Amino acid sequence: MKKCLWCKKNETIVSFEKKAHTIPKSLGGQSYNNNVCDSCNEYFGNRNNHNGQYSIEEALKEAFNISRKRFLKENPKRKVGRFKSKFFEVKSKNGKYSLTIKPSFRFSAQFQKELCRAFKRGLYKMFLEELNRQKDIGYEKKFDFIREFARYNLDDLPIIYFRRSFGAFLMFDREAETPVLYFDRMKYLCSDDKFIEIEFLGHVFGFPISYVDEKEFEEYLKKSVKAKEGFFHDFVMLTKLTDIDLALSVLND
Repeated sequence: MKKCLWCKKNETIVSFEKKAHTIPKSLGGQSYNNNVCDSCNEYFGNRNNHNGQYSIEEALKEAFNISRKRFLKENPKRKVGRFKSKFFEVKSKNGKYSLTIKPSFRFSAQFQKELCRAFKRGLYKMFLEELNRQKDIGYEKKFDFIREFARYNLDDLPIIYFRRSFGAFLMFDREAETPVLYFDRMKYLCSDDKFIEIEFLGHVFGFPISYVDEKEFEEYLKKSVKAKEGFFHDFVMLTKLTDIDLALSVLND
């Protein structure tokens, strides 16, 4: 019997009729999780369930939109590769890109804080749904704090963003067109039973997947920074969306 990954209700109580994209369809995502009920699926994708301006999935999409555009190979016949953004406009000419920020994107502290929180909830959502889809786990009690944050907007969970030293990337053919979340794809990613690091469309993030204390967090950071020597030069604890190198400026070097 099906049970929802988020609310843990079974199919005698909730329905599972709609396709639940683990990675937003607007980002080119083509993978589905069959264990997300229609109510929870609708929650993440409906802006009225968040703040009326953008949904959790839209916040996630916007953080990767520009870097995805830079990796995409132009193909007018495939709609999945087309760029559409609520906050940005990207134009290319002779291989060079220009970025225009729309009025809907603001740099005020409150706007950035709220948008960053929505993005973090979206990243945890993508992680747990892909973990469940690929490895058939995720219902365990240890993941309840992720459910509380991503689905029910309770508390706050940290996410670390690692800043690259140079613009060299390992990506599969058409990965930008139809992104997939690969676990443990690079040796510099440090993951264990309490922390996970993921690389997605050129960006690397780290975050806890279990309750940890301050000492465990510090030890993880030391280990992670050492593993990334030569590849990354810095890291930041996300508090605003602009902490992320949205345009992957390292590609300009």
